[in-house]
Amino acid sequence: MIRKSWRAGALAAVLLSASGLFVTAAQQDPVAAGLVGPEELLPEAAQEPVIQITAEVTADNCTYLRNPEEYELSTELRHTMRSDSTGKFAMYMSALLAPGPSLDAATVPRKNFIDDHIFNRMATAGIRSAPLASDEEYMRRVMLDLTGRIPSAADVESFAANTSPSKRDALVDSLIGTPEFIDKWTMFFGDLLKVNTTSAAITRFTQGRDAFYLFIKDALSTNKPYDQFARELIAATGDSFVNGAVNWPVGNNVAMGPAQDIYDGHAVNSAGMFLGMNAVDCLLCHDGPRHLDEVNLWGATQTRQNMWGLSAYFARFRNQRQVVSVNPNSSKYIVSDAATGEYTLNTTTGNRSPRQPVNGVTRVTPRYPFPTSASTAIGTGESRRQAVARQITGDLQFSRAIVNYIWEKFMVEAFVSPSNSFDIARLDAASPPPAGWTLQPTNPQLLDALARWFQTNRYDLRALMGLIAKSNAYQLSAVYPGTWNVSYVPYYARRYVRRLDAEEIHDAVVKATGIMPTPAYQFEFLPPVQWAMQLPEPREPRSNGGSAGFLNAFGRGDRDLNLRRSDGTLAQALTMMNNNFVMSRIHQSNQGSRVATLLAQTSDAQTIIRQLFLSTLSRQATAEELAMFAPSFQQSGNTAAAQHLQWVLLNKLDFIFNY
Repeated sequence: MIRKSWRAGALAAVLLSASGLFVTAAQQDPVAAGLVGPEELLPEAAQEPVIQITAEVTADNCTYLRNPEEYELSTELRHTMRSDSTGKFAMYMSALLAPGPSLDAATVPRKNFIDDHIFNRMATAGIRSAPLASDEEYMRRVMLDLTGRIPSAADVESFAANTSPSKRDALVDSLIGTPEFIDKWTMFFGDLLKVNTTSAAITRFTQGRDAFYLFIKDALSTNKPYDQFARELIAATGDSFVNGAVNWPVGNNVAMGPAQDIYDGHAVNSAGMFLGMNAVDCLLCHDGPRHLDEVNLWGATQTRQNMWGLSAYFARFRNQRQVVSVNPNSSKYIVSDAATGEYTLNTTTGNRSPRQPVNGVTRVTPRYPFPTSASTAIGTGESRRQAVARQITGDLQFSRAIVNYIWEKFMVEAFVSPSNSFDIARLDAASPPPAGWTLQPTNPQLLDALARWFQTNRYDLRALMGLIAKSNAYQLSAVYPGTWNVSYVPYYARRYVRRLDAEEIHDAVVKATGIMPTPAYQFEFLPPVQWAMQLPEPREPRSNGGSAGFLNAFGRGDRDLNLRRSDGTLAQALTMMNNNFVMSRIHQSNQGSRVATLLAQTSDAQTIIRQLFLSTLSRQATAEELAMFAPSFQQSGNTAAAQHLQWVLLNKLDFIFNY
């Protein structure tokens, strides 16, 4: 159970701090390092080393009690930070974008039911809307959000010249399903599901990681329904090098403890990743009362015994480690479901407080602990993991969770933040929580409507993304004419800005300058790639330390102990200003560079300036900008001036942020 860390970083004179909210599920601190093969689930007395846990839950063994502030980022503080970061960016951009006046929310055209919910609520509250974004703003925004790439200069000019009233919808349709789209969302789900070679809890080895990565990529390429995708992961069996889905249960290993720790690991990750409910991690250590009273209304009413019912579904999970080679060291895992096996209350060691009999009960029966209309019975011929996979994906909370994740990626401010911190007792506007509590989502009615729509539309991720990207709510400008109030944040009355992810920055530099990484990034088994969004995990590219260092400067994390971050730092500013990854792409002497190409095509300074703006910032240079930069071409010559301008544009605020 964690919360997002917020820091007020400074990206020198060029960048402004703006933190995103994505906190993937199951990003709680892993247990001490170690590797346990499931065939090594020995009787308790034979397991060494173990961690002795005392029965009493205190600040010594409960991370929440030790530092509650680490879990309690107030809504007011988050909204203030979101408001401030976007406001500062908008102050900078307002002179460049010259937006129109704010809009009466009641008159904003509704393109789908998202707009009905957003603008009707805004109108009822008497809040005016930001104007719609320009074509240039929208094209760059939606291309980054859907594909992780900036548009080319030709793309921007063509889109601006298109007079079709439906061109924005057509653009969305043209982007969804492209190879770039698949790369972007494979990266997203890789973060969510923690696709990596090595973690503190277990090593999947390169072949296991690759199989996991390719499983996700194939699911997105074929538009596999999300409920089927999740069921295949939760209930996966077979060889981890052959069936990529097997690497999800393999990754639920919890080292240095009894088998029950591993069963709990499955429960925590199932609830966290697929239901957005990190309170399960707390409840598997202790009852909710007194521990979650100020954090989670639903969790505060739950018992540890109740949550053991979820872990019990995984008590027949078996995982046999098979050595593939000794030099180099490589092992795979064979996952299966045993015919017998129960969750027994007989431990005093491990990574959680003792599990001891309750009122004489020594074994826990599988029981789905969340309210649901789905059948919770285990069907004939159905394994326990298949049963819980069916129950999870049939739960409306399953749809709420993925809708919230996707909404956050497009709208920046999630319905529920952090996005794995759902409190299911505070979601229903028709049944508000008791005094002292508030409804949790920014817009409960829209969250519910989207979740039900997603179920009805067969869990179609592409359709969900298209629905959001085509809404006018998504198309608002980040610049808000008039007086902005922080209380407007949950109304989505403007676009909120976000700093690009590390991979997006890498790929934007590559596309803007025209120079692909050479040689391409090499892997042991996967084909080489040249775009960072195609990397199978954040520890790559191991074949190019320079590019890896550039990416690491922007906080991509490792999908294990170090979370992805989006705050700004001085080191990031220095990286953009001086790193060889940037500096080797901005000169005429850099073969194939945008600067070299333009200088070979024309000697007209105005054309060079316009094209560099289009290819780097995805917009036309303003008259003021043309007047500012044109004299340098006369004074320094085209070559030096073009090189300097390319460097300046890569270091501008509107290059590093999506707005």
